[in-house]
Amino acid sequence: MTQLDAFIKQGWIETRSVAGEEDLPLPFPFVPPCGTGDFKRLYYWDTYFTNVGLIMDGHAEWARENVDNLLFALDYFGCVPNYTRENGATCSQPPLLGLMIQDVYAALGDDAWLAKAVLGLEKEYAFWMSNRITPIGLNQHGTNAKDNRDRLLYYYSLVMKRIAMDENAPEEEQIRIALNLLAEAESGEDFTPRYENHNATEYAQIDLNSHLYGVERFLSDYYRGKNEEKSAYYQAQKERRLALIERYCYNEKTGAYADYNFVQNKRNNVVCAANFLPYFYGFARKDSKISAIYEKLKTRGGVVSCEDTGDRNYQWGYPYIWAPHQYFAYVALKNYGEQERAAELCRNYTDLLSNTFDKTGFLWERYTEDGNAPDLEYPTQKMLGWTAGVYNCFYDKLND
Repeated sequence: MTQLDAFIKQGWIETRSVAGEEDLPLPFPFVPPCGTGDFKRLYYWDTYFTNVGLIMDGHAEWARENVDNLLFALDYFGCVPNYTRENGATCSQPPLLGLMIQDVYAALGDDAWLAKAVLGLEKEYAFWMSNRITPIGLNQHGTNAKDNRDRLLYYYSLVMKRIAMDENAPEEEQIRIALNLLAEAESGEDFTPRYENHNATEYAQIDLNSHLYGVERFLSDYYRGKNEEKSAYYQAQKERRLALIERYCYNEKTGAYADYNFVQNKRNNVVCAANFLPYFYGFARKDSKISAIYEKLKTRGGVVSCEDTGDRNYQWGYPYIWAPHQYFAYVALKNYGEQERAAELCRNYTDLLSNTFDKTGFLWERYTEDGNAPDLEYPTQKMLGWTAGVYNCFYDKLND
């Protein structure tokens, strides 16, 4: 066992927490992204990657408790919140609940638990289909505070210094920008040059719609042989979504899938890690160009979140390397026969983490390819969570 392996294994134990005064009254202990710093609460999409690491280290029961806590929060708020505190549902985050449920079931095989969890997943799916639908029929990120003027102005005041917004902007402009920034936050990428002018609410995001395709596929498969009416419904929803993705998001010229701006009727030309998601879920055309996406985003430490747009003020842009994007890209590459590129990505990212750990004694929430974790927007956090989870996965693959 390496020092980093030992650090992660001990970290799961030390980081595991119970709900505090500011948390929802969660029914079970949980493993938050960080043991110290600002993120000592349960966050939505972080938990998927945390669970990957927990299951690999023999803590499948803890992973199930994480999911059960998110299901509790779903019942409390009507959506899975960004994080599990009273003010945590201003927005949700990428809908990875279905993937978490599948992973826990694969590890524990509890049919009764799965049946209950699936009912929660259907409730979450209904939230997205009722509250985050666009005029073209695909889904988009948004905010649950869209009608709360005071909340939007408050959010703008919080964020304006973080990404250098105009503190003297008229209130209506602050509200417009806040709506878009909260949509970016719901995507998990707060904040990103992926949108040309903080106009996320004009887009149907390719990664979000890929995740929802995955939910529809899972629910259709789950109900087959149990409830044929439901199975047929989710199958039809999946097929409908795929047709819309092909119509609006596939670019014949570039051979890749992208976000679609339904206001301006154009695809997003910025290459970003979200472009890997159709390959992650396996519905991308076989002749589309995943290799071109990888080569555009590749560094010696993994794939960056976004190509270099010239604006380096956003942490989910160039030159920053985040754990979830490595995981999605790796699975995507494997799915489409890019074994050598997948192995290269695996080596590059694990080397980055190992070398930086040797120098600093910590894992970090994000990196640059040379191993730096510079402060940007807020102080970089000492991480366990998704960084440890993806490291566990990749280290296992390299040592198979």
